[in-house]
Amino acid sequence: MNSQETRVKFSSGRLIAKHTIYNLLGYGIPLIVALIVIPLIITGLGKERFGILNLVWVVVGYFSFFDFGIGRTLTKIIAEKIGSNQTAEIPSVFWTSFILMLVFSLSGTIILLFSIPFLINNFFVISQGVQKEALYTFYILAISIPIVTTTAGLRGVLEAYQKFGAINIIRTLLGIFTFLIPLLCLVFINSLFWIVILLILIRILIWVLYLVQCFKINVKIKKEIKFKYKLVVPILKLGGWITVANLVAPFLIYSDRFLIGALVSATAVAYYATPYEVVTKLLLISGALVVVLFPMFSASFSTNPDFSKKIFIRGTKFIFLILYPIILLIVTFAYQGINLWLGTGFANNSSFVLQLLAVGVLLNSLASIPFNFFQGVGRPKIPAIINSIELPFYLLLMWLVIGKWGINGAAFVWLFRIIIDSAILFFVAKKMINIHLPKLTIFIITFLILILTVPFFTENVFVKIIFVFIMFIVYLLVSWNYLLRVDEKVFFISKIKKVNFLKV
Repeated sequence: MNSQETRVKFSSGRLIAKHTIYNLLGYGIPLIVALIVIPLIITGLGKERFGILNLVWVVVGYFSFFDFGIGRTLTKIIAEKIGSNQTAEIPSVFWTSFILMLVFSLSGTIILLFSIPFLINNFFVISQGVQKEALYTFYILAISIPIVTTTAGLRGVLEAYQKFGAINIIRTLLGIFTFLIPLLCLVFINSLFWIVILLILIRILIWVLYLVQCFKINVKIKKEIKFKYKLVVPILKLGGWITVANLVAPFLIYSDRFLIGALVSATAVAYYATPYEVVTKLLLISGALVVVLFPMFSASFSTNPDFSKKIFIRGTKFIFLILYPIILLIVTFAYQGINLWLGTGFANNSSFVLQLLAVGVLLNSLASIPFNFFQGVGRPKIPAIINSIELPFYLLLMWLVIGKWGINGAAFVWLFRIIIDSAILFFVAKKMINIHLPKLTIFIITFLILILTVPFFTENVFVKIIFVFIMFIVYLLVSWNYLLRVDEKVFFISKIKKVNFLKV
C-alpha cells in the first residue's frame, strides 16, 4: 500500500463539509423512510407486536455496550497511527480490538440468553397469545449481539480513514431495510419471528460489506491477522472510560420521563416526551459533524495540536451558525407549531417544555465538540467523570422539581444540567488543553442565546413575527461580519455563485 493510500487528508474544510453532509444523509434518509413506513408496520403487526419489536432492539442496543468502548477506541488509535504515519501497526490494533469485542459481546449474549425467560414472563407485560413468539424472537436477537457489536468496530476503522461516503451508503441501506423488511415480510406472513430472522440476515450482510471495505482501505488487515497482548491494557483503559460514559448517559437521557411517569402521570409523559423526541432530532446535525471531527482530533493532536484546536473552535462556531436560526424559529413559534400539529391540548401543555428543550439542544450540540474532543485525544475519563458526578445531583433535583412543578420543572432541570455540563466541558478544555474561544465569539454566542428568552414573555403572534425578522437580520450581520473568517466568506460566496450559475 503506497503513501497515498495510507494517509488521510484531515485539513480540508471542504472535506469536513462533504463528510458531514454524507452523515446527515446517512441518518436522514432512513428517518424519512421510518416516518412513512412505521404507521403501515403498526397496522400490519399490531401495536403489541410492534412494541415487542422495539423492545428487542432496545435490549440488543443496550447490551451492545459489551464492546466496552473498544469501537470508539479503535477509531482513535487507528487515526493516530495514520496521522503519525505508523500504519504498519494498524493490523495488530484492528485484530486485537476485534477479538476483544467478540469475546465481550459473546459474554453479553450468554447473559441475555439466561435473562430472556425472566424478561418475557416477569418483566415485560406481554399477553399470553404472543409470549411464545416473543420468547423465540428474543433468543434469535440475542445471538445477533456479536454482529451488532463488531459492526461498530468495523465502522470505526472506516471513520478513522475518513471513508464517510462508503459508511453512509451502507448505513442508509441498513436504515432503509430495517423498516422495509418488516413491511415486505407482512405481505407474506404476519410473524415477528421471521421478520427478525430477515433483519438479522440484513445485519450480517451489512457486517460483510463493512469488513470488505476495511480490507480494501488497508490490505494488510486481511493478510496480517495478529493479536498482541501488550495492546490489551491500553485498549481497555481507553475503552473503559468510554463505557462509563455510555452507561451513565442512558440515566441522564431517560430518567426524566421515568420520573414524570412515576410522580405525575402517563399522560404527562406524552406531553413531555413528544416535544422532546421531536426537538432532540436536531442533535443529528451536531452528531453528523462530530463523527467527522473525532478521527481528526485523534490523528492531529499529538503531531499538530494547533490544528486540533483550530477545528475545535471552527466546529463549535459552525454548529452554532447552523442550528441557531432553527432554534430561534422553534422557541418563537413553539405554541403555534404544536397547536397546528397536535392541537390546543398539546400546545397548552407542551409549548413551554419545547421552548426550554430547544435551547438545551442548542447548548448540548455545542458541548458535543469538547465531549468528543476529550475522547478523541485520549482523555475520555474527563466527560465520564463529569457525567458521573452530575448524575446523582440531577436525579435528586429532578425528583424534587417534578413533584412540585411537573413537566415544566423537568424541562427546566434538563436545561439547567445542559448549561452546567456545557460550561464545565468548555472550561476544562480551556484550562487543561489551552483551547481559547475568541472572546468576541463567546460574547456573540452568549448574547444571541440570551435573546432567545424574549419569546418566553410574549404570546402575540405579530410581535413574534417582527422579533424573528429583526433577529434574522442581526444574526446574518453579526455572523458575516464577526464570526466568519475571510476564507470562510470566500468559500460561501463561491458556493452561492455556483448555485446562481446553475440556475442560469
